[in-house]
Amino acid sequence: MAEKKGRVVRQAAFLMTAQMISSVIGLLYRSPLHLLMGDLGDGYYQFAYEWYTIILLIASYSIPSAVSKVMAERLAVRQYKNAMKVFQAALLYVLAAGGIGALVAFFGAPFILASQPDAVLALRVLAPTILLSGFLGVFRGFFQAHNSMKQTAISQVAEQFMNAIFSVLMAYLLTRPYLGNENLTGKFGAAGGTIGTGAGVLTGLVIVLLAYKVNADRIHSRVAHDTHPNEESIGDAMRDIVLMCTPIILATCVYNMTAVVDQVIFTNLAGTHGYSANLISKLYGLFGYRVRPIINIPIALASATSTALIPAVATSMAEKSKSDAVSKIDECVKLTTLIAIPAAVGIAILSYPVMFALYPSGAVAGAAELLSWGAVSVIFYSLSTVTNGALQGIGKPNIPVRNAAIALAVNVAVTALSVGPLNIHIYGIVLATVLYSLVVLVLNLLSIRKYIGYLPDIRQFAAPVKAALVMGAAVALIYWVPTLLIPSVFERYLFSAILMVIAVLAGIVVYFVIYGKVSDLTDEEFRQMPMGTRLLGILKRLHVR
Repeated sequence: MAEKKGRVVRQAAFLMTAQMISSVIGLLYRSPLHLLMGDLGDGYYQFAYEWYTIILLIASYSIPSAVSKVMAERLAVRQYKNAMKVFQAALLYVLAAGGIGALVAFFGAPFILASQPDAVLALRVLAPTILLSGFLGVFRGFFQAHNSMKQTAISQVAEQFMNAIFSVLMAYLLTRPYLGNENLTGKFGAAGGTIGTGAGVLTGLVIVLLAYKVNADRIHSRVAHDTHPNEESIGDAMRDIVLMCTPIILATCVYNMTAVVDQVIFTNLAGTHGYSANLISKLYGLFGYRVRPIINIPIALASATSTALIPAVATSMAEKSKSDAVSKIDECVKLTTLIAIPAAVGIAILSYPVMFALYPSGAVAGAAELLSWGAVSVIFYSLSTVTNGALQGIGKPNIPVRNAAIALAVNVAVTALSVGPLNIHIYGIVLATVLYSLVVLVLNLLSIRKYIGYLPDIRQFAAPVKAALVMGAAVALIYWVPTLLIPSVFERYLFSAILMVIAVLAGIVVYFVIYGKVSDLTDEEFRQMPMGTRLLGILKRLHVR
């Protein structure tokens, strides 16, 4: 069992590494993209992208999880023909669902974005990407079902790399004729940025197709030698895909609906306080374009862990080994807290230099304050993402839907009250985001305890909390003491960025040294973490382990 458990953590660590690279690339290109399209363009881009995300979620975003789980259950009992039928049914599913989603995005954009018409072009540009993303998701799910995350990881990095290049390039080319016109620069800059999204998805699809071609002979050989008597039809496989996809779609849709709900409430209620459409777009872009992507980096790592966890837990449940499933979930929870807790502390303390480094112009202090307040949601969102995967893996995909719906109701109430009567505008969205993620986490943990008897031991959070607090003190000392003593120097971009990097690197070292000292992880468990073997070697040389 230890070997199986370790394999899950290694696969999760592999995906997390790729996700980290992708997230950093995704964050870095937003700065030059922002300079090209401006504050107004930030808002247009975010309005379009959030609706694209919702349509994609409904059409095909959940397909990798569904394919990986349904195929993994058949592969666990060596039903290779039936597993291939699932794969074929999934391709038909995304052809239909993705095609409809693309049409809705293209023709429905003027109605969806009626309050922000200059964002319509960006959403229309994203329409073909919805169909391509579906096929990419099927192939990623195929390899994940075989417990191979390499193809997903490589395609993610390549996708984000091409996204970055084409987003900036196309935004540059499309904004040149409209320099001096803030509205048109924002409109065409946002459209150029969304072209990059399509280029990235196309690149990822080409990579997974090549990977499938390389493995085709071995795959078809196993299918040809499968003698299992009960062969399913495409219809049977399609039914299982739909039954699995529907609750995952609902869960992920509700889980991610908060952004669009917040957007609608904010654009309508802020207007009642006399805010212009342009000011609303700029304020929303401040949070949606600048703050949320930074918060989403550690959350994306948790999503990678969840991706690896779903087929692994599904396999354990198919093999009637509940204890093995519990063990895998516990390891992934530990891995998530190891990263999410220090990430939240670091983001809160270094919010200003991070914002200054990425977006040196505009409302740096305002964005930094939003980032500090929202940092705690990193912990709640990361753990709720992993627990969503655990519930899906144990065969309870409807439960995350219910839990997310309850949390969404809380989110709506808090956002409406904050933006409306209290008039704290964008800060209300930050508050609602934190409460939403907390409610989802608590409900998911209670659900997991109900169905398989697992609840994480509160003591396992002690080590990362202690190490993160020490790390936070060290980071604050390194960055903020020199900055406060000689502010004239560190108001300069280069000096601030260099000092921030030094503080981050020092913080990482301090965190893992303290964590290695106070945690009860074995050497083998350390080796299973991202770069764990190298980290363990450093700790041993420092006589910490």
